[in-house]
Amino acid sequence: MFLSSAFVCTCVFYLVNGADVVGYYWRDFDGSIPEDAFPGGVDFNNRPIYIGQVYANFLIPAKIYYNNDTAYYEYGGKEFGVKDNIKILCTKHPDQFTWIATDNDHIKKITDAYLVKGGYEPGCTTYVGRVRSDGEVLVGKALADNLPVHAGLHVTKNGKGTRHTSFEVLSFQHKPS
Repeated sequence: MFLSSAFVCTCVFYLVNGADVVGYYWRDFDGSIPEDAFPGGVDFNNRPIYIGQVYANFLIPAKIYYNNDTAYYEYGGKEFGVKDNIKILCTKHPDQFTWIATDNDHIKKITDAYLVKGGYEPGCTTYVGRVRSDGEVLVGKALADNLPVHAGLHVTKNGKGTRHTSFEVLSFQHKPS
């Protein structure tokens, strides 16, 4: 009995501490912003916009506004808002994130940094990206490895989706403590 209890305690210790090895995690979003949520942008009022992730047939990066229980994402050139099946990007190490300026042609050539994957869509790698637009810094999905007509950063604003060919992509550099 003691041996099995010790094994369980050891496994729990490694699992809890192991979560910190990666440095960031996707937490269920219940409508309130957790203290460890990582902001990726800012709105008109200089309030943070957080990085979300939704499941809507695919796993898609989204934006979550401060004091709003809806996650907004782009698909097919349109903005969609959901209140269920949402995750929010969290970390205990925000200093280990860096935004890298890139574009459609160069994102695939970034090999010296770990780019944060924000989801999955068939035929492409989906990263977390952001762009400055009309007084806001908007977060969204950066698509790579697909047809040039779809490549780029897809963000939403006022019910519409827009694609940008120059943007920033989120990277993470784990620094052991």
